[in-house]
Amino acid sequence: MLRARKTPNGVAARAILRSGNGHKYWSDFSQEKQDEIEKIAEEIHQLIFEPKLRNPIKTLDVPIVGNLSTSEKLEVILEFVNIVNGIEVDDQLGDDATGDKTVELLKSCRRVAQRINSNHPSSLGLHPIVYFYTNTGKPKIGSFYGVVTFILHLEKTKSFSKLSKFRKDFEWIIWQDDMVPQIVSKSSAVKARDKVKDFYLKIIDKLFQRIDKKNVIKEIVAEKYFGSLKSKTKDNTSEIQSKEFSRETKAAAYIREALPGSPRCKICGGYLPCRVNSIDHKKRKADGGLGTLDNAQLTHPYCNTTFKN
Repeated sequence: MLRARKTPNGVAARAILRSGNGHKYWSDFSQEKQDEIEKIAEEIHQLIFEPKLRNPIKTLDVPIVGNLSTSEKLEVILEFVNIVNGIEVDDQLGDDATGDKTVELLKSCRRVAQRINSNHPSSLGLHPIVYFYTNTGKPKIGSFYGVVTFILHLEKTKSFSKLSKFRKDFEWIIWQDDMVPQIVSKSSAVKARDKVKDFYLKIIDKLFQRIDKKNVIKEIVAEKYFGSLKSKTKDNTSEIQSKEFSRETKAAAYIREALPGSPRCKICGGYLPCRVNSIDHKKRKADGGLGTLDNAQLTHPYCNTTFKN
């Protein structure tokens, strides 16, 4: 990180870390660029790290990335900036003299963060609990890197609609059989991101082949493409012999009861995050649909603005 202190990715990462506040590593830029950096960085910080995670979990309204120390958070943000912008080495871009490159990197990161979970029309509205946490409420950084890489792939191949088509079963599979911790355990969270992306793509491919959702993981495990994986790997809190409930057990109990009751997108069937939804006309306005309660339904923003059409 020290080598990248004045590089656009280093400045972008520090701006996101501080939500556009604190020491201005971008103070040499014009006031216009400074304002733009601070505005975008604040948006990204809110999308990724808010609301603050409370333990034990008593709400499904959780951040994409859970509680981390300042140094851990900075590392995650820098990796995020690098992954989104295809940067292999921290100081690869050299120093940024004008702030133009820093703003460019931040805009790319905002686009991906909005795609993950926001009310932007492009948003897939991925439910944080389903994609970024274990069933006991532990944040999964490996899943965050993997999902970012997955989204970049879907963006490059223009195949978001394929995810939406199978999303209900896709989410059932990744929640029932959480393989990501196993995949990540064989490498670092960052290095394993392509494997996680490939795992998600393999699930979609199996569903596209009309494999029953209950057999998808069995087939993937049998193929050994991802090494030796074992089904049913969720954390088991019942082995703790104590009369008191641990924080993990409390979180697991809450998630077990609350998640099934979460609203689902009426178009793709996937889970809707607590604060992310779009109100869709069941019958399109172009076809004479009215803005009545009977004609309203909750959807993901992307499903409403793009997939449905």
